[in-house]
Amino acid sequence: MKKRTKIIIICILTLIAIGLITALFVTQYYVQKNISPETSETIFTKNIIEPDRIVYRNQNGQYYQFAKDTEAYNQIIESVKKSLRNYSESGNTLTEEEIDAIHEKSFIEFDYETASKNYIIPLEENENANMVKLGNTGGIVVSNQLSNLKELTTIVDEQSQNATPYEFQYQELLSRNTITTMEYRYLQQFKQINYKIYQVKIQDMETYELYKEMCNLAFDTEITEDIFQNNDLILTVSLVPKITVKVNIGNIQYTYENMNDVDYQYTAHLLIVSKIVNTDCIYNTDLTEIEAEVDRGNFETEFDEQVDNLDTQIFVKDFDSFYQEYQNATGEISQERAEEIAEIGFEEAERVVGNYDKETQECRETEITPNNFFTRKYNEGDKTEAYTVQGYAISRQDDMGNGVQIYVDKHLGKIVGASAFGD
Repeated sequence: MKKRTKIIIICILTLIAIGLITALFVTQYYVQKNISPETSETIFTKNIIEPDRIVYRNQNGQYYQFAKDTEAYNQIIESVKKSLRNYSESGNTLTEEEIDAIHEKSFIEFDYETASKNYIIPLEENENANMVKLGNTGGIVVSNQLSNLKELTTIVDEQSQNATPYEFQYQELLSRNTITTMEYRYLQQFKQINYKIYQVKIQDMETYELYKEMCNLAFDTEITEDIFQNNDLILTVSLVPKITVKVNIGNIQYTYENMNDVDYQYTAHLLIVSKIVNTDCIYNTDLTEIEAEVDRGNFETEFDEQVDNLDTQIFVKDFDSFYQEYQNATGEISQERAEEIAEIGFEEAERVVGNYDKETQECRETEITPNNFFTRKYNEGDKTEAYTVQGYAISRQDDMGNGVQIYVDKHLGKIVGASAFGD
């Protein structure tokens, strides 16, 4: 009995010794790695937002993307979580040229739909096993000594076997035609970068045809249905003559610069870019300082002068006075007379929305809310009055359903506004 007790005590002491030695080695390992066991499990969650997608470039220059909550995505995230040994945003900084060099080789990149900065893990020539957080220019090493780059490479290679590869490519085109009398449509159909730069993303042929007609586009390269299989289009209409574009996996950066001795007219710039690029994250930097006499003299002043020169016998400019007069009026104009008056409105509307075929004209009696479609100055917003009047809505449209309505009041026979409609 005493011998058995002695053996049990020895076994217990041996197990305790083994446990202490194991704990000592584990503690020493994490101390060397400058990280505690607890932090090892939570460092990713605490410091890195899970990306909206993961992009992988293999050694053959093919690109793959793994969407959130897919098996491939989850495997990569778990591997990176296990791999991280430290995290600090005060690490070594990398230049833009160094980041460009990383993008030319195999890598994994965390991409975000928001303004979050991407993370990139080089899979080649990464002796320090770094993870880099990208900035507006360059980047910063936020983690080093990643423990399992080989495992990461194996996972992304296996997961990309049956995935669709993309090529990272883009092409810039300039329309041969300049654009006139389109300002109102820019404000309605485009994202307005500032008062002289407008932009829209196009993802199908039908939408492209719409903007082709709207902006009178003419490119040396034919835009076909096949282009949209692997590419998106970014159409930028700008008064700024020089546009520089830099395309990255996670964003597109436009820079606009002034040029001397050029004719300032609106031109169309088209970027055909691979779907592997995040076209929802576009940065526009306007470096121009177009001189006031050029900028306002050639466009804004001309626009406002056209408003000032409207014939007040036809177009209402003082809506309060008009309404008082309207309420005291007893006569009514005929539909035929309303259409004659509307003809002048269609001619004036050309400067705002373009010309529409008279053969498509329709007229109906309706209740009208007057607005400043014709009388708004360049820097003014749309405005409607608080009252309504009886009148005629005379419309014209094109084959795509875009058009314009002219509003003529029924008692005084004045044009009290208009509206554009369509896609």
